[in-house]
Amino acid sequence: MTDKVSGKKNVNYKEIFDAFPESIIILDQNFSILDMNDNAETTFRISRQKARGKTSNLFMPIELEQLAKRALEEERTIFGDEMNPTLRGGEKISIQAIVSPLFTTKGNIKGAILQIKDMTATKFLSSKSIQEISTSRFETLMLGLAHELKNPLSGIRGASQLLADETENIETIKCAEIITREVDRLSSLLDSMKQLEPVAQEVLEPLDIHDILMEIIYLESLSDAQGNIQYKQNYDITLPPIQGDRNSLKQVFLNLIKNASHAIQGEGQIEISTRWITEHKLKGQKAISVDIGDNGHGIARDSLEKIFSPFYTTKQEGSGLGLFLAYQIIAKHGGAILVESELGKGSIFTVYLPVSIN
Repeated sequence: MTDKVSGKKNVNYKEIFDAFPESIIILDQNFSILDMNDNAETTFRISRQKARGKTSNLFMPIELEQLAKRALEEERTIFGDEMNPTLRGGEKISIQAIVSPLFTTKGNIKGAILQIKDMTATKFLSSKSIQEISTSRFETLMLGLAHELKNPLSGIRGASQLLADETENIETIKCAEIITREVDRLSSLLDSMKQLEPVAQEVLEPLDIHDILMEIIYLESLSDAQGNIQYKQNYDITLPPIQGDRNSLKQVFLNLIKNASHAIQGEGQIEISTRWITEHKLKGQKAISVDIGDNGHGIARDSLEKIFSPFYTTKQEGSGLGLFLAYQIIAKHGGAILVESELGKGSIFTVYLPVSIN
């Protein structure tokens, strides 16, 4: 729109409002929505047309309402700490908010304006940076151990077999068999560490992530003889192929789905979902995510920080390498794995992977 006298373009305040990088929500004194910008629509998964005139508790977490109430009561701007509220649909977000009261020209309060920063992408990138550092450190350690132990184990196995062949003592034979069996178990663990080797570019190919997931779920459902586990699949069919090593990625998702199955005692449900990631990019590339959630027993808070560490396990017969190797494989594909869990309610593992288009 142009001013006919000056020839200058008038300011389009809606464009400015929507250009703010933060989510902006304007409330009246009764906590009804007056307006919100584009980013607020994205953050809270609701259109402004639907929100206008409705009370804020239609979609706004109680933590934000309490912050706004405090700003109105104290008649000053309130700077909130980082919070992790749950949206009405059950999705958890990470945000930081500033709430300021709005005054009339006579100095009376007529509402509040909320400025909300989405911290999810910042936390994600920070976590991914930590993962990349950990990847390099543990990879060096594991590969070094694998190479150093392989030859001695071969020697021990040969000696135990020779011992069993040279004696008729039943107890000695039993001990030799135990030694052979344990050596074979350790050799199998060392072989699994070969997954830590760099993923060669020549083995990467365009892959449909849904084909991999559906194949794994089909095989796992066949192995569930009692049929106690239900698999719910929510796939975004618009997702493009990813560049990856099929066998390595199959190992990752098989491990995650098996872990979800083991976490369920009796009957339960595993939900697998895929979606575009629009909040951020992975090293400049667009990304997708795969969520694998279960309603099992959950993971204790003190274990969440350790589950991707090598040899850490809560299973009696676990090696402690499954999640560690999954962690490394996804990192080598330029992605990351995050986990959220609550005891008694279940866990959600989220795998982020870049796609080859920009």
